[in-house]
Amino acid sequence: MVPKDNARESALAVLSRVEQGGFADPLLEQARTRFDQRDSSFILELVNGVLRHRRHLDWILDQFSPQPLSRTDVRTRNILRLGAYQMLFLDRVPVSAAVNTAVELAKTHGGKSGYVNGLLRNLDRRRSTIVDPPSKDIVKRLSILHSHPAWLVRRWVARFGAERTEALLRENNVPSPLVIRTNTLRTTRDKLRASLESEGAAASETAYSAEGLRVQSSPGLRSLTAYQKGWFMVQDEAAQLIGIMTAPRPGEAVLDVGAAPGGKATHLAELMGNIGTITALEIDPGRIGKIRENCERLGTSIIKPVTGDATAYGEGTYDRILIDAPCSGLGVLRRHPDGRWHKGEDTIRERADLQRRILANCAGLLKPGGVLVYATCTTEPEENEAVIDDFIARSPEFFLADPRPHLPAPAVRLVDGRGFFRTFPEESALDGFFGARLVKKT
Repeated sequence: MVPKDNARESALAVLSRVEQGGFADPLLEQARTRFDQRDSSFILELVNGVLRHRRHLDWILDQFSPQPLSRTDVRTRNILRLGAYQMLFLDRVPVSAAVNTAVELAKTHGGKSGYVNGLLRNLDRRRSTIVDPPSKDIVKRLSILHSHPAWLVRRWVARFGAERTEALLRENNVPSPLVIRTNTLRTTRDKLRASLESEGAAASETAYSAEGLRVQSSPGLRSLTAYQKGWFMVQDEAAQLIGIMTAPRPGEAVLDVGAAPGGKATHLAELMGNIGTITALEIDPGRIGKIRENCERLGTSIIKPVTGDATAYGEGTYDRILIDAPCSGLGVLRRHPDGRWHKGEDTIRERADLQRRILANCAGLLKPGGVLVYATCTTEPEENEAVIDDFIARSPEFFLADPRPHLPAPAVRLVDGRGFFRTFPEESALDGFFGARLVKKT
C-alpha cells in the first residue's frame, strides 16, 4: 500500500486540478485506487470538505495572510486550505499533524513552506479572533459562511427568503448519505440488509423507496459479497422514485435518455421483471461501457446501450420514455461540491435550451397513450416547470398527469398541486430532483 502521508498529497493534486477546471469525481476515482479503505476515505473527506467550505476557508485565511490568498499559486492555496480545513473542521486530526504535513507539502509544491508554516500557526494561535463577514450584505455573508456562489445565494434568497436559504445552504454542506437500491431480480431488501450486516456493514431502510437502504458504514461496498453477486446498485432515493414514477410494465418498449452509468435503466429493467426492451441512449461513447458493466453485474439482459444525440435520435417508437435531462446539477451540490465552483447562471440558460430540444425530439418517439417522464437533478424553475409549461403549450397532444398513484404512499407529499414531483426544498434528506409525468393522448 502507498504510505499514509501520500494521502494528503493525492488530495492536494485533486484539489489543484479541480481549481484549474477538472471534475472531482473522476479525479478522485483515479487517485483513490492506490490506497487502502482508511486512506481512501481520508482523501475523499479532505477533497470534499475543502470544496464544501472553500470560500469560507479563504475568508478565514485572508485574515492571517500578509497578501490575499488569490495572489499565491494554486498549489500553495490548496495546501493552506487543506491545513485550515483539518484544523477547523476535523477534530480527530491534531493541529500539529495538520500544520507539519502542510509544511512538508509546501516544500515539495511551491516552495513556500515558511509562508505556510507561519500562516497556519498564526491561525491556530489567534483562531478566537476570526471575524465573520458583515451582516449588512446578507447575500455576501451567506455566500462566504456557507461557501456557495453569490449568484446562487441571491436566487435562493429571492425565492425562499434569507432564513430558509441559510438552512438549505447548511444542509448542502452535510455529506450526502450513501444509498443503495435492491436488485429485486436477485434478492429482497431484507435479504440484502442481512447480507450486508453479516459482513460488518450497517444499513437502515429508506423512508420512501421500498427498495432502498441507507448505508451508515461498511468495510467497502465493492468488497461485499452482495456487490459481487449483483444484489444492489448505488442510487440515491430521489432517483429511485423517478424510476418508480415511470412505472414501466413487463413487455414494453422503453427509451432511457441520458442513460449512463445505467442506474435508472437497470431499475426500469427490474421493475419490468427483465421482460421487454430498454434502449439506453447515451451521447458520450466513453460511458457506454459503464452501462454494459452494470447490466452484466446486475443481470439485466433487456437493456441495449446505444450511442446517440437525444436532440436528433429517431430510432423506434416506445411505450415509455424516461428523459434524465442534462442539467445544471444544482440539486446534487452536496454530492458533487465542486459543481458550485464550475457553474454560473449562464449554465441554467444553456441547459434549459438543450432540455427543450431533447424533450421536443424524444416526445415524437412516444406511442399514443404512452408515458414520458422528464426528470432533472436541479433546483431551478427555468430547467424544470418552465420547460414543461413551454412543451405543453406547444404540444396539445400531451397532458401533465398526476404521478401520485404510481409513487409509494410516503412519497405522495413530494408532489405539488400542479402534479410536479420535487424533493428540493421539501425533503433535504434526498438529492434535489424534479419530475413530471406526461401522457400522450390516444
